[in-house]
Amino acid sequence: MHSTFTIQLAVERSPRGHVVRAAGELSARTGGRLVRLVDKLVDGTPRPAGPRALVIDLAQIRSFDTDGVEALRRAHGRARSAGVGLCLTRLEGRRALLPHDVDGLLDRLPVVGSKELIPAEKPRRLAVSTA
Repeated sequence: MHSTFTIQLAVERSPRGHVVRAAGELSARTGGRLVRLVDKLVDGTPRPAGPRALVIDLAQIRSFDTDGVEALRRAHGRARSAGVGLCLTRLEGRRALLPHDVDGLLDRLPVVGSKELIPAEKPRRLAVSTA
């Protein structure tokens, strides 16, 4: 059986920060693409004009593995190094379905509820990519 690992990433910008909406699979094969996008977003614009916050919306991620969550940790570290706050959102009701090792890794990352998501003040789609 042939297996395809894909992730789609869409970025919405607002004056307060960027929201990255991810869909597909977050794995060793796709996590690098997410990390490269975070690098581009946090390094692409110097402070204070750059994003103050970066939220990764995981509502449409259908599967996680430990390498994929490790990619989220790398993205978090890179954003923090650039002075940008990064958090995850839209995991409500899904954590119990995750393998224990994945759920444990997610506990080490900042997670906000979807109601706390950065309000998009006239959001502008920045990019959409598929891996």
